[in-house]
Amino acid sequence: MFKLISTLLFMSAILTACQGQVCEKGDSAPRPPALAGCTKPDYCPRQSPPGQRTLDEILDRLRQSTAALKFYQADIYYLFIQDPELLDSRTIRRGVIYYRKDKTRSRVRIDFKTRKQDDGKEEKHREQFLFDGVWLTKIDYQLKTADFYQKVPENAPVDVFEFISYSFPIVGFSKTENLRKQFDIKILAQPADPNKPVKLLLKAKKDSAYKDDYRDIDFRIDGRSFLPSRIVARSTEDDIYDVRFLNVARNKIFKNTVFTVEIPESFSKNRHPLSKKELERKR
Repeated sequence: MFKLISTLLFMSAILTACQGQVCEKGDSAPRPPALAGCTKPDYCPRQSPPGQRTLDEILDRLRQSTAALKFYQADIYYLFIQDPELLDSRTIRRGVIYYRKDKTRSRVRIDFKTRKQDDGKEEKHREQFLFDGVWLTKIDYQLKTADFYQKVPENAPVDVFEFISYSFPIVGFSKTENLRKQFDIKILAQPADPNKPVKLLLKAKKDSAYKDDYRDIDFRIDGRSFLPSRIVARSTEDDIYDVRFLNVARNKIFKNTVFTVEIPESFSKNRHPLSKKELERKR
């Protein structure tokens, strides 16, 4: 009788310790919680609590968060500092970014609405950039021009975030598993408070596709959504690009018409398709 009571008390202690978590067979301590979004906790990868994650855990969580993005909208703050040591010329642009991904392709639209240069006043300055995986559209409302550039063959659309990362310092939104291939990565900060960002330092490797663009990137991840929140890139010429994403709406549905823009008839329109030689090279 005494053995039965002791066994029941021991099992009760194990169940209490494992309540809401999954224990390995034979373990008396709970396993770390599964990654957010896991539907089968027994088979999901485990994660350490905030403030104690390894770099692999941080990058895996970032990969899961970005892979789950179908719709994304945010206010964008973009600061460009040219030659901080000598000129220290500063330009601030503000606008909004839209992103959508479906089974066939992804699309992005960036609308810049205002511009402020150095100590001058913030003024209306409208520019639009749209990319559908094949065609890049740039509309300048000051010059009254619309340019259309074909970047890849029509039947081979590319991921929009991967493409724009080579000309605009927005990394970490897609194919985050490639970050390790392109950069040496170091954890700068990972507070236990989920309201504070995780900070990584990315240094372009010698054979990186970004080696001619960026020396290093101060990469910040929102502690709750685990999406990129701020990217501060230093170019190979020491210019600074500071991009911040504010008032983020994640997976809030909007219509595809967001990516349809009516261009005024008075604007000059210039179309730049790929040449036959370029098409052959990109196939």
